[in-house]
Amino acid sequence: MARTLVMGLTESGTRTTINEDTFSLGDRVYPDMITGAEERSGGSSAYTQLYIVTQGLGGSGVGDLAGRIVQRASLDLLEQLASYKQPKLNFRAFANDLIREAHERIGRQIALRNEFNAGASFALFLIDANNAYVLNVGHTNIRLFRDNELFALSGTSGSKDPQDRVLIGDRTATSPPLPNTIKHFELCPGDIILLSTQGFNCGYHDSRLTEDLASPDAFAAIIRQMQIRSRESDNTENGTVLAIKVRDLELVEPSEHSPRSEELRRIYHDGINERDAPAQIVETRTDDARRETEEETMESYGTKGKRKSNGKVFFLSLLLGFLIGIVIILLIWFIIL
Repeated sequence: MARTLVMGLTESGTRTTINEDTFSLGDRVYPDMITGAEERSGGSSAYTQLYIVTQGLGGSGVGDLAGRIVQRASLDLLEQLASYKQPKLNFRAFANDLIREAHERIGRQIALRNEFNAGASFALFLIDANNAYVLNVGHTNIRLFRDNELFALSGTSGSKDPQDRVLIGDRTATSPPLPNTIKHFELCPGDIILLSTQGFNCGYHDSRLTEDLASPDAFAAIIRQMQIRSRESDNTENGTVLAIKVRDLELVEPSEHSPRSEELRRIYHDGINERDAPAQIVETRTDDARRETEEETMESYGTKGKRKSNGKVFFLSLLLGFLIGIVIILLIWFIIL
């Protein structure tokens, strides 16, 4: 199980009025508005995590819609991920089914307008336990930064015919496009995976990208700086990057309960500093012991109070009976005399 930090940034190009790129974070798809720029960050410790970047084509928001259809199809298929495990995940079958399903949905839901075609390229990164799976179709890119080295995980179109389209949803194609890349690798702590659209990579060379990723700055600052450099290099097209950093790994099955997971949840979600955690635990235990002692003391006081109260009632009753007896004797004595 991987704990990750995630940051996504997107920005419209100067030659476009609509930002047709999208990226996913959790179960949300961004940007919220199809114009302008957006930045989102988050994290996850889920056993299974899915991240996608899409680059749409079609104009007037059609490409944006095509990308969101790909995002929706991916989430729907993710719910059936268990059916692809026998017991290992058959990621190739998952990828082929996703491409086919997304291709068909775009064809059904988007109508052609004039001579414009509609479709989307996409890059996908899936985490299942400590395993990573990548898939890309079209003009997107996937990179892995590990041990100060940058590795290109994505490739060119899987079709050998340069005339073939590489877009999901392209109606001029006789069949769904072939994937550029389908790969699997084991995650390592410190890994940074970058999913990006074509506009992010224009003029932003890998040597400069490697230098920026090796910076000792905070993760968020590094990704923001990368987006700035990308826009400085070429900002004519929409540019989007989704960066995922692996903080640490844990060998836990989905159904297993991990004491370490509970500890991490308490430390990172309940606001307890790990350094101060033992002291706070001792303090909590001391408070509990003090509370128990106070409760016992209160019970003791209550018992003593009850005893005192019972004794007082007894003596008052005895005194009252004695007085009544004297009164009766005096009355009898007075009557007789």
